[in-house]
Amino acid sequence: MDAAADDELRELRARAYGPRADIASDPSAVRRLEELESSRSAASTGGAAASQAAGSAPVLDSVADSERAELRVVHPSADASRESGDLLDRLDDESTWDEPVAPAASHEVTGWPGRLARWRAPLWVASVAASAALAASIAYAFAVVPPVSSSAGAPQIETLELTRSGMIAPGWFGAEKDAASAEFSGLTVFLTPGWYADSGERSSENVCLNVVRDDQLPDVRDFTETSWSFEGQRYAACGVGAFPPTVAVPFDSETPDELAERFPSGVALQFVLDGGRVGVFLDSGEE
Repeated sequence: MDAAADDELRELRARAYGPRADIASDPSAVRRLEELESSRSAASTGGAAASQAAGSAPVLDSVADSERAELRVVHPSADASRESGDLLDRLDDESTWDEPVAPAASHEVTGWPGRLARWRAPLWVASVAASAALAASIAYAFAVVPPVSSSAGAPQIETLELTRSGMIAPGWFGAEKDAASAEFSGLTVFLTPGWYADSGERSSENVCLNVVRDDQLPDVRDFTETSWSFEGQRYAACGVGAFPPTVAVPFDSETPDELAERFPSGVALQFVLDGGRVGVFLDSGEE
């Protein structure tokens, strides 16, 4: 190859493999590069082919063909070539050596993994907030609203069974005919109907619990509903909704002798209605 061909080959190679390669967009230049590469390859292998046996020539030709094929395959894109050229220009410029090189941009993850990655932090924050709210509500329930016993921790000493024995005179404190009652150590416990809040009439749904001394009960035979009086102490309470009637009776000067002798250190009794039974609880003043 002459000097002109060599210069042309160098120029085409620079266009094909240099930092500013643009030969991919010039088909005629690509063909010319292939021709010059073939000529250079044939010239460099011509002497060796003449000195070797004829059987080895096809091997050399195949080697040259593979080299040409490799040269034709490697054609960098215009964008990549421009980026490579810009990088080489920056490296040649000593004034830019102290400038930090920006890291390559990370590839954005798409699809479900990408969406999960974007929502991971908000979901974590939401889960922590929900856990904190649940823990606070549980702590509030146990710390602010502790359970309270209806009998204030006093021991239950007896259970009374209410019966319809006819001991209570009909109409006395609104008692119905054959009112349910029970006796306990000089005291009588009996039921009466409650009152309607709106009309003021008697209601059999809201039951009231009454406690009086046995000696204060009127004689059923002599009692008249239209004219009667009461000189004593009656303890009573009515139930409302799911809350049963609960009556507290103190130990005082009106306490029956039988009750005072049975519980000499007694402070108060509590009567709690439970269906057809009454639970009796004692506060003895002893801790």
